[in-house]
Amino acid sequence: MTNKDHRAPADRIQLPDDTLVLDALFCAEVLGGATRRTGRRLEAEGLPYAMVAGRKYRPLNEGRAWLAARIQRRNQPQRHRRRA
Repeated sequence: MTNKDHRAPADRIQLPDDTLVLDALFCAEVLGGATRRTGRRLEAEGLPYAMVAGRKYRPLNEGRAWLAARIQRRNQPQRHRRRA
C-alpha cells in the first residue's frame, strides 16, 4: 500500500452549487457549536445530508437555507380567513 491509500478524508467537497462539509464542521460553523447529536435530531426534522465514503457531510448553503427557513418571529400578522 502507498501513502495515498491512507489519506485523511476531505473536510470539504466542492460541488457546482454548494460545498459539502463534514458533519462536525457543519455543527461547529452553522449550528453555533452544537453537538452532532443535535445535528442528528435536526436531521430527523429535515436537515439535509449526504453520505460519502461512509462519512456524513452536510451541504453548507442548503443547510443554512433550511435553518433560516425555520426561524420563527413573534407576533406575525394573522392571515384573514375567507368568508364562506
